[in-house]
Amino acid sequence: MKRNGMTFLVLIFVLGLAPILSAQPRFGAGIVAGINASQIQGDDSAGYNRLGVRAGFRGIVHLSEKSDFGLDLLYSMRGSTTELVPNNNSLRYVIHLDYIEVPVWISYKDWLSPDGYYRLQGFAGLSYGRLFNTRVVDVIILEDEQDNFAKNDLSITLGAAYHLSRRFSLGVNYTRSVVPLYDNRKFLNNVGLPRYKQRLWGYFLSFQGVLEF
Repeated sequence: MKRNGMTFLVLIFVLGLAPILSAQPRFGAGIVAGINASQIQGDDSAGYNRLGVRAGFRGIVHLSEKSDFGLDLLYSMRGSTTELVPNNNSLRYVIHLDYIEVPVWISYKDWLSPDGYYRLQGFAGLSYGRLFNTRVVDVIILEDEQDNFAKNDLSITLGAAYHLSRRFSLGVNYTRSVVPLYDNRKFLNNVGLPRYKQRLWGYFLSFQGVLEF
């Protein structure tokens, strides 16, 4: 309850700050909404089959005409599954992970439009994630390890966006963890062997729209 309350206060703070930031020429703010297509290395499934919501708020500092510094505050659903669409004839493994995600990035813009805005924008940065919910379905060994998934995630993130107008863009991001989601070397059985055979690493693609104020 305390953690959920803190998240609510942060969201209210960002909502209250957005109009102030957008009123300043050097600052901006926006709303981010999209989906993650994610998978986990080490869980014996392949493909970006786990779809989830990625949405929240963005703060922007305009460093120059072409470069920005930004910070997002996002709700981010990640994980993995063996099949994108459930099939009643096969067992569908699911690892569901909910994060509060805070990407910090810099960007560079190019390709000036006749209306005076830049159409293309490239991003690079780091992203911190705080895990607040874990659910494992039909991965028998990992069902007993749900509480041992790392609460803190650090990732690298790269992306690109195309601006349809001065204030609206569509983009794609690639994000990959640089610390394990689950470190099997920390959790051993009574004979000193890892309870799960591999470490788990998360990565995902994000497809999103951004509306700037």
